Order: sequence, then structure tokens, then C-alpha cells
Amino acid sequence: MTIRLRLFALAGIFAILLASCGPQTALVSTAIPTPAATPISRAPEIRFALIGKVTDVNVWALFDAKGYSYNNYAVRNEYWPRLYRLSIPGRQFEPMAASGIPSPVQREGNFFTATVPLRPDLTWTDGSPFTAEDVAFTVNTALSFQLGFDWRDFYNPDYLDRAEIVDAQTVKFFFKKQPNVGVWQYGALQGPIVQKAYWSEKVTDPAALLPPNDLASQIERLKVKVDDLQQKVNALNLSIASAPMTSAEAQRAQAALTRQQSDLNEANNDIAKAQSNFDNAMNAAHESLYALDDTDEPTLGNWIPAGQDNGAWINKANPAFPFGEPKFDRAVYHVYQNQGEGFDAFQSNKVDEYLSPAGIQPVDATLFNDKNLMRSSNRNAEFLVFNQSDPQLADGVLRKAFGCSLNGIFSENLIVATNPLNSFIQSKESFWYTVDGILPCGGLNDLARLLKSVEILKTAGYSWDSEPTSNNPGKGIKSPGGEYLPPITLLSRERDPRSPTDAYGTPGIVEKQMNYLGINVNWQTTDAQNVNYAVFSSHQYDMAILGWRLGEYPSYLCDWFGGGNPFGYNGDLLKSQCEALNSTSDLDRARKQAYEIQSILAQDLPFIPLYSGVTYDAYRNINYPFDSVPGGLSGIYGAPSLAVPASQ
Repeated sequence: MTIRLRLFALAGIFAILLASCGPQTALVSTAIPTPAATPISRAPEIRFALIGKVTDVNVWALFDAKGYSYNNYAVRNEYWPRLYRLSIPGRQFEPMAASGIPSPVQREGNFFTATVPLRPDLTWTDGSPFTAEDVAFTVNTALSFQLGFDWRDFYNPDYLDRAEIVDAQTVKFFFKKQPNVGVWQYGALQGPIVQKAYWSEKVTDPAALLPPNDLASQIERLKVKVDDLQQKVNALNLSIASAPMTSAEAQRAQAALTRQQSDLNEANNDIAKAQSNFDNAMNAAHESLYALDDTDEPTLGNWIPAGQDNGAWINKANPAFPFGEPKFDRAVYHVYQNQGEGFDAFQSNKVDEYLSPAGIQPVDATLFNDKNLMRSSNRNAEFLVFNQSDPQLADGVLRKAFGCSLNGIFSENLIVATNPLNSFIQSKESFWYTVDGILPCGGLNDLARLLKSVEILKTAGYSWDSEPTSNNPGKGIKSPGGEYLPPITLLSRERDPRSPTDAYGTPGIVEKQMNYLGINVNWQTTDAQNVNYAVFSSHQYDMAILGWRLGEYPSYLCDWFGGGNPFGYNGDLLKSQCEALNSTSDLDRARKQAYEIQSILAQDLPFIPLYSGVTYDAYRNINYPFDSVPGGLSGIYGAPSLAVPASQ
């Protein structure tokens, strides 16, 4: 599982993955992972540095907000199996505890259902078999306790109703409504699974504290009642305010309004009381669940907890090698109070890898030898956005010329803390990426981009008092109708000196490029809150530079540009493609829809992708079978199962 990090700058989450350039059938590996057939050289241990602390929490707290921390995940996230996973570094969807691919989702009565076959060869560390009972128990427990955070992301109660046992090696999922790939392949199929035999009796007492089912039903009935009463109150208020009435009629209407308002107030009080009772019961059940002792819990992962030694947390390799054979017997996590101590431990060869949520800051990367650094694109990305409610910026030709002039400029101007973006999905995310989504003028040098941008504008009827050339900027640009283009304001947040990718002159580069085309752009900086308000609330802006943190599944492409989006973008073709993406549970079909969406966005350019951030990770004495991975090594907690001793 990748690192759990929330929003980067404004709001938005999106996904990036790794695949080939051209459109091709989305293949899911169906092979069951098995141990290597021939002996391999192993090393005694791989040593990690963590900053802060590791807390002793059980699995229910770990994947909820109660017990989440980067360090807790780094140590524990590989204790439990998942039905499927995303491969590293390719991020391809592949079986883990499942055997082959899930069945297609189909309508069954009031539900949508699908089955998953399980591997018959897996056993928990106590020797008992892994079965559908474990899967169904985990899913249904997470749902009944309404667990949040990662549990909710995996087993989303808005969609998922329950899981049932078909037979020992088959589990069936029941959805309340049609799931999409984000809910299915990138949700429920990647959730952690615990052993029923160990936990079923333990969760009995916390389950007894759960609010009764009729309380939830009562709340829903009260919500309906409140909505009905509110409509009646609104209608009476409107009637009193607008309809001519005699004095007697007005008195009767006011009396009716008073009664209805009283009933509404009473219903609101009832629902508040019922909701409070529900929340109190649920909180008590959660606290009881989180406090359960997990001593000697059977696990089923590549690593098994092995206690502590002089303050370090120890995992040992699972001798059954259920999901591939690690090259180290132990993974040791040394905990340091601060970054300086962690760096010192690395430099003095006390640890093999330094782990932190954001990796090594670029300013600190100079402290490490290049051969000990992995440089990877992360999911923090910057975009130039347009207010297309402005007729001038609603012109796709103008945005295309902007995109052309900016495509590649950041590879020439930015420091090592960023990677230029030429599409809405990074090329390293190859499963979802398509070359059809590349911005215009890719691969051209600065002069060629300038000339092409001028050509784009001239072809559409734009003209200048003085046309841009290789030696001189343009002046007096006019629209196809002959009017001079008014000045354009570019908003950006003030630079955060703590952020390695925040601004770094980006607005100045954008301003310079557009001014060279003869377009009068004025760059204004303000705090992030003001930028957010201008874009998402008042809509009083021309252009802005915004940053998002991108997730694993590219639904963000549609989240940005749905109905009522703050950017004034209306693309009917994109809307239909997004509806298809958001309603399919077929991975291959979703991939094709994502290709189409990228192609549309590359043509319309409601945003212009600028660059992504970079994560640096420091390691020594070990190697990895890849030179970079989306999100960096820190994003996959050092991947101890994939590391190999440097001698190999």
C-alpha cells in the first residue's frame, strides 16, 4: 500500500500509474505469486531510519485515523494480505491473495455483485488456511463499525453492502449501486484482510456497544420528516411574502406557519438527539475496538512482527514466502527523534535507508552521494488554470498557444526539485498514460515553440502591431475581431520557503512566455487562502497557478471538470466520457475512457500541466530492481520485500 498523504495544496486527489505509450488491451496478471524456484543469496537484515515514534496499535486502529502514522504504516502495513495489489514500480493491478481475476460485476436483484476466487495455498502464521471466511469477516466488520480513514476508502459503505462466503475459496461482494474501478479494483479489492478465527470473539464486546439498527432507521425517518416540514415552512413563508391576503387570511397563514415551524423545530431537536445518541454509541464501540489486545495475532504477509530490540522495531521474513521471497531475514526500524539524528545514523552506516513521508528535501539531498539517491516524481503537481467564464480565455486557440509556448519550458528553467509535465497523467504512470494526451508542441526547442505558438494564433486570426520574432517580443496583440486583448492577471500563492516545489519562479516564467507573445500578463502573489477564494468561490480571476496532490486512480480528471466546476469549462464530450468512466467496473474499459479523457483535455486545455514535485530517497548497502517509482521509495515505505543486498 502506498503512503497515506492527504491534500497537497488546494483540494483534489488523483492518480498516476505506469504503462506503454500507445493504446493496448489492459492486461491483468493472473499468475499466482510463488516463491523463487532456485535458492538466492540473502542478507541478515535491512535497516531503516524513522523519525518520530512508532506506537503499538492493533489493525483496526492502524488503518483508521486513531492509529495512523507514517511510521506505524512503515513497520506494519505488510502484515496482512490483500486480494489484489498494484505492482512496484509499474503499478499494474495484479492478484495477491486472489487467484486470477474477479468476475464481472453484474446486477442481482437489488444489488450489484461480483465474486473473487482465492488462492488455496495460503496459510496464516498459526498454520490455519486463508479462506473466504476471513475476507467476509473483515469486510463486514469494517462496515458494521463504520470505520473511517483507509478502512472507509477500501470498504466504502456508500457502495458496499456486505461480503458473503460462496465456498472456502470464493467470496462474493454485494454493492448497493454500480461500483466503478475506483470503488472496486482500487478500493475493496485492495483492502487489508484479518483472520476471522482470531478476531471474531474479540470483537463481540465492542460490537455490543454499536448503536441499535432501529436508531439509524429512526434518524433516516426523521431526516425525511425534517425535509417535508422545511418545504412546508418555505412554502408558507413564500405565500405570506408574495400573495395578497386579507387580514384574516394573513392571521390564519401566520398561525399555520407558527405551527409548522414549531413542528420543524421539534423534529430538528429529535434528530439532533438521535444523532448524538448514535454518535456516542459508535464512538464507544470504536474505542473498545481500538483497545483490543492483538498479542499473537496470526498474520499473512511477507513480514511477521518480531518485537523490539534496544528501541528498534523488528520484522522477520515470513518463512512461507506467500507473496515472494524477501532478500533479507529481518527488517529493522531504528527510531530517531529528529532528522539530524537520522541523517547522522545514515552517514555513519548505522542504517541502510532513511524513510520519511516526503523523502529527503532537495536542499538536504546535497548531503548524500548521488549513487545513494533515488530521484522519483511524486504526486504533487502544479497547473495553470483558466477562468473560462471570461470570453477571452474561453477561446481554446489562445489556451493552445499558451500550452505550446509552455510545453518543455520548465525542463529548461526549473531546479532539480521538479519534473516537467507534458500531460495530465505522468508518463511514468504507464497503465493510465497515453501519448494521445500529450500537450501541443512536445519535443520542440524554445524557438520552435515560439514560432509554433505564433502560427497557432495567426491561423486563428490573431494579429500584432509587432509580431513576435526570435529576437523581439510581440506587441499589441489583437483578437480575430481586431480588438486589442486586455491585460490578464495571473494569481499565485506566495512562496512557502519550506516547500521544495512551491513556486520557484513558475509564475514569472509563465508571465515572461506570454508577454513574449505580446499578451500583457500581470503576475500577482497573495496567500493561498486568497487564491483559493478567488478560484473556487468568487471566481474573480483570470488565470491562477494551483497545486494538487494526485492519487492512484485518475478519477480526478473528471472531478475537476464536472458540472458547475469553478473553471467555467463546459465540455459535453468530456462529460459523456466521464460518465462512462465513473460507471464502469471494467478495468480495461476504464483505461480506454481515461485515454479518451486525456485526449480531450490535451485538445481543450482547460488546465495546462506545468510540473510535478520530486522525491529523493537515500539508501546504501542495498539496491532496487528499478531506478525510480511513482511517489518515491518513501511512498512505498522502502519496499523491504524488493530490496536486495548491494553485493547482488
